[in-house]
Amino acid sequence: MPSSWSRLLGLLPALATAFITSCAEPEPGGDAEGVQAVSSGLTAQDRLDLCAQDPRVIAGLVSAQVCAGADIFFRETFEGNGRACATCHPVANNFTIDVPFINALAASNPLDPLFVAEQDPALAELETPDLRALGLIRENVDGFEDLPNKFVLRGVPHTLSMSLTIAPDLADGSTNPPVHRTGWSGDGAPGDGSLREFLTGAINQHYPTDLGRQPGVAFRLPTSQELDLTEAFQLSLGRTNELNLQQVNLTDPDANDGRLAFMDPARGRCNVCHFNGGANHQSTGLNRNLDTGTRLAPATGTIGAFDGGFGGQNLATPNIDAVGAGFLNGFGDGKFNTPPVIEAVDNPPFFHTNAFGNTIEAAVAFYTGPQFSVSPAAAELTAQFGTPIAFPNDDINKMGRFLRVLSAAFNLDIAKQRLQAAQTLVNQFNNTRADIQLGLMDLARVEIDDALEVLAVDPSANPLHPVAQTRLQEAKSEIAAGLAATTWSQRQSRISTAISRVQSARDHFGSNINFQLGQGNLMY
Repeated sequence: MPSSWSRLLGLLPALATAFITSCAEPEPGGDAEGVQAVSSGLTAQDRLDLCAQDPRVIAGLVSAQVCAGADIFFRETFEGNGRACATCHPVANNFTIDVPFINALAASNPLDPLFVAEQDPALAELETPDLRALGLIRENVDGFEDLPNKFVLRGVPHTLSMSLTIAPDLADGSTNPPVHRTGWSGDGAPGDGSLREFLTGAINQHYPTDLGRQPGVAFRLPTSQELDLTEAFQLSLGRTNELNLQQVNLTDPDANDGRLAFMDPARGRCNVCHFNGGANHQSTGLNRNLDTGTRLAPATGTIGAFDGGFGGQNLATPNIDAVGAGFLNGFGDGKFNTPPVIEAVDNPPFFHTNAFGNTIEAAVAFYTGPQFSVSPAAAELTAQFGTPIAFPNDDINKMGRFLRVLSAAFNLDIAKQRLQAAQTLVNQFNNTRADIQLGLMDLARVEIDDALEVLAVDPSANPLHPVAQTRLQEAKSEIAAGLAATTWSQRQSRISTAISRVQSARDHFGSNINFQLGQGNLMY
């Protein structure tokens, strides 16, 4: 152990103990966080000082700022009800929650702060039963002045690749502020509407000890430095570049034809709003709010106000017929922001309502269905290209296959990034802070599981990269052996072989699928 680390332990025993505990290995299975959120008393500077001694920072894998921001994101409760950002954005579930995750968490830890509304009578209306039933959280995006009647229910968006997706496209008729597209309606943050301010809004919405939500009583507000650090971490998650789909070439013939359909305005037209598989509009490279008709099919009958999307703040009465019921019943302009498709594939169910299926093919098929066909977004595309969208089931399946390959490649690149980081740490530090190495290995396994799930197409279809799937099972076996290794040299050998197996699987997919990854993927 480096002498500087020993000196820091001597100078700051309580802080060091808190930080070391916070970096504990994720629980086996990867379905729940292996850490507990606590109101630690650590200041932002305390976290920066401790992060300077984190092996990932010493090795140059992660900056101290991203490390400290991650610790806030995963563990700081801001003197609230026990929740942290990671309560609803857990690293081992792609920074989102869904019903399978919620069920597993309820079985393993029924007192988790996610369920605080069931435990504390003062917070009974913080959530609804749809949290457990549908994975929907309660949001007062249009104001807190009428809690029983003015709320919406939304799925939890993941926080991956946000550096690419939050620049607003004002060609959609929206306003500035908000300066960033955050939340499903693109206006999820208070103040200037920036990602930096999103944390303040999240604390007010999700962290209070009572529904009066008085700062200094129900929670504490973040400091300016905490806002900066948390934003730095969030911007470092996922990927930091867009693909060029014109240059991508896939070895699976149907997947490659799906790529062509995705880009072809005479077939899928997907590339117009999801340029290069991302979240930005083809004409501007910016994130555009669109009314695609998803609001017409809410997943639940638990209604405060029907979800009207962007721009509903400060309205005293409903201004939109959000669900086509023939009367004004929601707040907003009906528009929601565009998510990146590559990251969406292994994060079903889809859209802000969690109402449109558990496969990417179901999400693609939505654009041939009744809600989209009558939407303003469909009308815009028809006006641009002269005909409505109408692609056959064969193209739905091919585009799904194409997106599955891109998603699996993304999963495997993150798995490889984590394994390579673990390899760097074991080479440089041997058994010092081996818990971090083990945590990275286990999270790499989670990404491999995601890739295998994505590659498991309908049994009636041709198998999707079966040889690659075999290599990935071998990689998982190597990781398991590395996690059980009794010496650092054994662990080092298993990590090296696992990396080789992951790369071998990845090589089967095709060429020019080149992701640049953020350093935040190495934190947990």
